[in-house]
Amino acid sequence: NYVSALSSQWHADCFVCRDCRQPFHGGSFFDHEGLPYCETHYHAKRGSLCAGCHKPITGRCITAMFRKFHPEHFVCAFCLKQLNKGTFKEQNDKPYCHTCFEKLFG
Repeated sequence: NYVSALSSQWHADCFVCRDCRQPFHGGSFFDHEGLPYCETHYHAKRGSLCAGCHKPITGRCITAMFRKFHPEHFVCAFCLKQLNKGTFKEQNDKPYCHTCFEKLFG
């Protein structure tokens, strides 16, 4: 039983995600540098996992603090209010709204 993919022949048991070694459900996989990956590990390799929920970002995203977020997951670490890029303060590698930042660290 063989699988033809990525210009190669694979034993069916060997055609798994390069990182987690899990089989591809429904036959869907992602190619990164000629190797097969599941969706999560493909996005991890490309740096497109949300720092808030750790799920793949395929639509809009916010880049802040050298990380990427779904817009709805870029929130104040204290009050959980949604933040906008450029309208937050950072402390200990966490984002805060101005109100909470002043309350906690002011």
